[in-house]
Amino acid sequence: MNTILGELGKSQKFVDLIKNIESKNSPIEISGLTGLGMIQTLLGINEYAKKPLAIITYNEIQAKQIIENLKTFTDKGIFFPKKEIVTYDYIAESKDLPYERIETLNKIKEKRYPILVTTIESIMQKLPSKDILYKDTIKFNIGGVYSLDEIKQKLVNLGYIRCDLIEGRGQFSIRGGILDISVDEKIGVRIEFWGDEVDSIRNFAIMSQRSINTLEKVEIFPAHEYILDESIENVCNKIRKTVVSDKQEEIIEEDIEQIKAGNYISKIDKYFDCFYKEQSNLLDYLKENYLIVFDEENKIRQRSINIMQDTNNLINLLTEKEKFVPQALRNLEAYENIKDKIEYENRQVLYVDKQDILSQNQAQKYRFE
Repeated sequence: MNTILGELGKSQKFVDLIKNIESKNSPIEISGLTGLGMIQTLLGINEYAKKPLAIITYNEIQAKQIIENLKTFTDKGIFFPKKEIVTYDYIAESKDLPYERIETLNKIKEKRYPILVTTIESIMQKLPSKDILYKDTIKFNIGGVYSLDEIKQKLVNLGYIRCDLIEGRGQFSIRGGILDISVDEKIGVRIEFWGDEVDSIRNFAIMSQRSINTLEKVEIFPAHEYILDESIENVCNKIRKTVVSDKQEEIIEEDIEQIKAGNYISKIDKYFDCFYKEQSNLLDYLKENYLIVFDEENKIRQRSINIMQDTNNLINLLTEKEKFVPQALRNLEAYENIKDKIEYENRQVLYVDKQDILSQNQAQKYRFE
């Protein structure tokens, strides 16, 4: 990759592009690139302009192809998948997708990975605000004094489940003065206490339980994106106010019983506005220095129109059948609103397309062969 970056650095056109990016000019257009050529150029921008990138594309097939192409050159890329908004009641769900989403959000928070790849559908979907999601993170440092009882409650609030021995994601265990917390599927962090004081911190392999490295400090992030903003009682009171018919009242009371019993995650899409007054989209989680890259904007725009049309058709169908329409489904944000917000916030934008781009008349334009 260093050879490719070196060759890019010799191109006057590329040097001029980097100067425009460093000067925070926006929007900028690049055309004529496909596949690996696009990836090499974006990596060059990331390296020379020292800019983290948020690459938005038109569907998950293309997003995963971009991630695979990135892997050819670097391990800097992370993927944020869309959420599957269900329109029916369920008790259990696959945990792989929620864990993949929260692990990506946590990596963004930690600034560990400078290249994010996602889809327009993921951007259109609402999230709890960043302030809500990260309000209860726990910071441990050697020599720090903590109450284990308070730590237990905070870990539960962050979505972790207590187990005798951690075996995977979203778990913690306490054995005497040893606190184990899973960081992901394979790695855990082990915090040893001497009384209430932290004596040592180290990462370990969950499968073998062997230590990997020692740490001076560590921050524990949420185990999922469904951190509660307020008490369950307040949420349930808000849900009761959504009743519009006798039939719905019966269904809602059944839902409330499940929520009070602890099964609230399966109901969040259904009553998203009741759980979260403050809502964001993925771009709100990114620092202002991110360069927002639109991969084939015309396809993104058309995909967003199709998503809204399909969603409205589904809402009409559910309404006709007197089914409850999940609030998360109604909350999808139109592409034009997203673009307006990006412009209002003066975010720097780069359009990348195989063909010449005609829509952004005020943009700085670069065509690569």
